[in-house]
Formats: sequence, C-alpha cells, structure tokens
Amino acid sequence: MSGSCEVGSIHSAYQLLQWVLVKIFDTAHKDYVEFAPPADAPVRIYVCGITPYDSAHLGHIFTFMTYDLLQRRLEDMGHEVRLVRNITDVDEPIYAKARELGLDYRELAADETASFQLTLEELNFRKPFAEPRASEYIDQMAAAVKVLLDKDFAYKLEDDIYFDVAKYPAYEKFSGFNERLIHGLARMRGGDPDRAGKRNPLDFLLWKGIQDADDPAQWETVVGTGRPGWHIECSVMSAETLGVPFDIHGGGSDLIFPHHSSEIAQSHGLGEPVMARHWLHVSPMLFDGEKMSKSLGNLVFAHDLLSHHSPAVIRLALMHYHHRVGGEWIPELLVEGERLFARVKHCAPQMSAKAGEQLLHQVRKCLDDDLNTLEVIDAFHDFVNCHDKEGGAEPFVAQTFELLGLE
Repeated sequence: MSGSCEVGSIHSAYQLLQWVLVKIFDTAHKDYVEFAPPADAPVRIYVCGITPYDSAHLGHIFTFMTYDLLQRRLEDMGHEVRLVRNITDVDEPIYAKARELGLDYRELAADETASFQLTLEELNFRKPFAEPRASEYIDQMAAAVKVLLDKDFAYKLEDDIYFDVAKYPAYEKFSGFNERLIHGLARMRGGDPDRAGKRNPLDFLLWKGIQDADDPAQWETVVGTGRPGWHIECSVMSAETLGVPFDIHGGGSDLIFPHHSSEIAQSHGLGEPVMARHWLHVSPMLFDGEKMSKSLGNLVFAHDLLSHHSPAVIRLALMHYHHRVGGEWIPELLVEGERLFARVKHCAPQMSAKAGEQLLHQVRKCLDDDLNTLEVIDAFHDFVNCHDKEGGAEPFVAQTFELLGLE
C-alpha cells in the first residue's frame, strides 16, 4: 500500500461504484466467489450462535466480529442487512453444566445469554435482526422432524429419531473431508456412530425421545415426548426468521461437519434444495496451541479483556488475524492495537483530506477482498506514516472507524 498518499480524490468516484461486489471464500464452492447483494431486498445472514453455559471467550468474539464487519460493509454500501444469530439453549452441555452447578438449566442459559449479549454490546457489535432461542421453536422443530419421517428421510430407533444419510448421497460433499476424518469428527462433535441399530454410522439425531419424568428438558410434541437434536434446531430457526434460501450462512469452521452438513441434508429433505446461497466460515483462535474451547479450558474471556482495554483496541488486536486462518492468540497485540489506535487518532487532525479519503477507500477495498483485516492494519500504518499533513482527514477517519466498529 505504499504511495497511498499520492492518490487524488477518490470518494466521488467511489460513489459511482456502488455496484462493487464483495469477494468471499465460499465453503460450498471451495473457492472465492463474488457476492452480489440483492438489489431490491435485504441481505439475509444467519450465523450459528453460542450454547450459553459459560462466558463468552475471545474465540466467540473473533468469529462474530467477522460477520459484524461484513454487516457494516454491506450497510456502508447502502444495503439493509438482516443478520440472525441464534442462541442454542436446548443442548446437552447446558444440562451437564447446570447439574454441576446445582442450577436449573433455564436459569443458567438465561444468565449466560444475558452476559453474552452485554459483552457484544460493549464490544460495539451491531444488534442482530433476530436472536432466536431454540427453546422458542420446539413445536416447529418437532413438525419438521415429522415431515422428514413422513417423507422417509428419517426413521425411529427405540424412542429416538434419526436422519437417514443414505437418502441424501451428497451428505459428505459439502465438507470435502475424507472418510476417516468425517467419521472421527462425527464421534468428536456430538454424534454416536457406534450406536447399535443405526442404518449408517453417520446417521444423526433429529429427536431424542425421553421417558425419564425427572429430565428437566422435555416437551410433548407431534413426534412424542423429548427434545430436538442440535442440527434440526438451526434448520428450523433460520427458515423461520429469514426464509429459505437466504444469502449467507456462517459460523465457525468447526461447524462445517457435522452441523452444517446436516443442516443442508435436512433442508433437502424438507423440500429446500438450496438452504443458503453462500457459506462463510471462520477459523478458530488458538491458545497454547489448541482451539479455544470450554472443554479444554484454554480460554481468554472477553469480560477480562474489557476490564483493561477499550473495545476498539480489542477489535484492532483481532484484526491482525485473517478470519479464514485464525491463529495463536498473542496478548501483545493488544499493546500494538493500543499504540496504533492512539497514533491514528493523533494523526487524524493533521493529515490531509486526500489522505483520509484514501484511508477509507483502502479499508473498503480490504473488506471487499474476503474481509482482509490484515491489510486494514497495513492501511492504518500507511496513514500514520503519510507526510501529506494539510488537515481535513478527520471526517474520513471517523467514517473509517464507524465502518470497522472502532467508533
């Protein structure tokens, strides 16, 4: 980005190029695609959210910031964005954690959901268009399972109901993973490939039948007493809140299989051959060489960082990582973020309008290029090192900050 201060007026030309397309890496296509937002309708995005049984950590923030930046860029282009981020408050880890703490699982889920929402608000995230909770859509989920049963995409095994992956031969295509990895991930990520009686080891749970009257999470529905499996929840909530097909489905890359692969299979069975037009995934943040996760306990909690650093500094620190690469969390990047943010604010009144205009233009280009935040950092460094100090950059810097959620 050297020589950025030499460029003349760009803003007026940019205004004539609102047809510009955002390039993203689409997991389904396994290649870069140009995302053309609908011209006369809102952009509809569904992002798989949290299972609320512990505090939000930096891995969550890194994931959801990616979609916050996408939303901000699309709004900057003049589009209305309807971003839905669900709350998976019907899931086995919640019940286990609640038992461990001696709490009602609903109390635990409500408390952690409220804490998560407050954290994202403090970090200056856009409010979602909707934030559906799985517990609010049980009847719709049961109805979807019944449709799959009636259409012979599913079968009963004792009190449970499974999706028959043989009825959707493309089940393994979406991930592109080899057979050994797929079977390993199915076992690691909530599946039960070794259960006797299943038609195929990869058949996944749609409905868990429950006979224990003391089980705290059970509902009476058209498919019996019990609760939904994890995968059917998002298929139903996305369709209920956005309609199908919607524009972009997102989440962490650990959801590619089995969660998102299963969503696609279910939607096909429910009569929707295309669930989402594009799929955008975020790689994990690592700490001590492993993905940040509650099960491993290697977490950096967002509320701890917020007690010592501003939201803008935390966001800038995370922008040193590309969303498709992730990487090992380096706490020193917070110091770098603090320093860079201070320098940009200090230089803004001194730099020329031309330099500020170029900064905004470069940041837009970076976001249009698969949300390349690494180059956003470079653009800020170019700006503070620019020698064109005639004053007038402040409005453009303020607009850049708003675009990145740094305001």
